[in-house]
Amino acid sequence: MELLEWMRATGGLCTMQAARDRASKDEIDSMRGSALWSPLRGWLALVGMRDERTWALQHGGVATCVTSFAKHGMWVPHGPQHVHVRVNRETNSDRVRAAASTPGIALHRMHLRLPDQRPVFGLDTPIAALAVASGCVAPDELVAAADSALGAGLVQLDDVRRLAAVLPRRRRRALERASSLSGSGTESVFAAMLRRAGVAFVQQPELLPGQFVDFLIGTSLVVEIDSQRWHASPAQQASDRARDAALTALGYRVIRFTYEQITFERDASLAAVLRLVRRGMHRRAVRR
Repeated sequence: MELLEWMRATGGLCTMQAARDRASKDEIDSMRGSALWSPLRGWLALVGMRDERTWALQHGGVATCVTSFAKHGMWVPHGPQHVHVRVNRETNSDRVRAAASTPGIALHRMHLRLPDQRPVFGLDTPIAALAVASGCVAPDELVAAADSALGAGLVQLDDVRRLAAVLPRRRRRALERASSLSGSGTESVFAAMLRRAGVAFVQQPELLPGQFVDFLIGTSLVVEIDSQRWHASPAQQASDRARDAALTALGYRVIRFTYEQITFERDASLAAVLRLVRRGMHRRAVRR
């Protein structure tokens, strides 16, 4: 039937209102149990569909925050991954109270300054998820998620700026720094580390013809952030080393950090950069 085909194509879950645009109430009722089930009143899912969205609905809300980041392919902070559930601001049911004490669930409500919308497919949009996450995750992780959404074209910079403008000051600062320059969430986190340390930098400068580096500090200190996704293959590692050699020949100093170093050894990584800056290694002459 048209409804079932549409649901298969759109992820297997939707609001009853969306379903009624494609099938009558009688048709929907005839498919309950055999092809459809309801994780929460007002919602339908295909039989066999079980994921974070249905789990969130069964606990009275929709998937949001870090859970939404993962579903949309955005940066996800390292650590235990709870199911983040956003319930309606006005809801105070037994189901919601039970969810608040359920292990593995992080319960949220949308900020009072923002609309409390119900997403058709049980998953908050990237911009709504960022709004919720502004009160949940650390600022570095929030800007990393925003940067990844911008880089993937999931949100526009104007949308992020508008969101930041209506949030309280303590929630907006990270979003005000968001940009599409970072190639990974790890780069976003490193950029935030440099800003807090008062180190000026340029992201993605073209230092070799057609080749861009992650960070340039001063005139000569290049910092590259090696993610496992883009730098793990032998071919890519060989390319990285060749570029490092070409930059060194021009007078640049190149240092590299891994995902693990930026994620788990932030203080040590930043200290290594600051030592080089204090020694003036970022102000050396470069042959153009």
